[in-house]
Amino acid sequence: MSALPTNNLISNNCTNRIKPSLLRDVKTEALMVFARTALERYFARLDQAKVLNIMAKNEETAYVYNTLNKLLQQLQKCVVNVDYLIHLSTNANKSATLKLLSKQEEPLIAYYDIMARKVRDHYKGKPTSLPAFLVISVLAEWILGEEKSTHIYPFLNEIDFLELIGKFEDNREHFYQDDECKVSEVHELSFEIIEKLKNCNYKANKTRVSKTRKK
Repeated sequence: MSALPTNNLISNNCTNRIKPSLLRDVKTEALMVFARTALERYFARLDQAKVLNIMAKNEETAYVYNTLNKLLQQLQKCVVNVDYLIHLSTNANKSATLKLLSKQEEPLIAYYDIMARKVRDHYKGKPTSLPAFLVISVLAEWILGEEKSTHIYPFLNEIDFLELIGKFEDNREHFYQDDECKVSEVHELSFEIIEKLKNCNYKANKTRVSKTRKK
């Protein structure tokens, strides 16, 4: 793992940050940031709507909820969320430490942004659908579909993504809106998100220009 400067910004956002040393693994980290951020917002909405107790009474819903809640707890220990990235980007010029961190986090920011933009563009002008299922689908597409390694985040191996997907597939009739199946929509969106992530090639912003002395 690569070393990052010690600062309160990281420790306040993530108790035991795991930072990949290989660029190819940063894409997986970006997906974990995407998952943590989406799950935090999802559970915050559920809590605000005061429906958690109702969900817990349904066996299938409770299984999805408990699995994702456990996943979120794991992610909050070792993965930052988008709040960290936003704060870092907007305050990079305020200290040498933040400037260095911002430079080191550029690949992560780039990979996260490509996914976030895809979701934002897809749902432009309409409400998001099944955010929990979107998290499940993108993780399954990356880990199972693309066969990406989970050695950095071994807790992912404890999740049965196919069973989670099955809970939604078995209840497709409940997820129709305006004659459109939202399960199918999320499946397609998750595939497009992963395609964006796969095809995104980070290139460092080189601002220094070499000069040669004239003889």
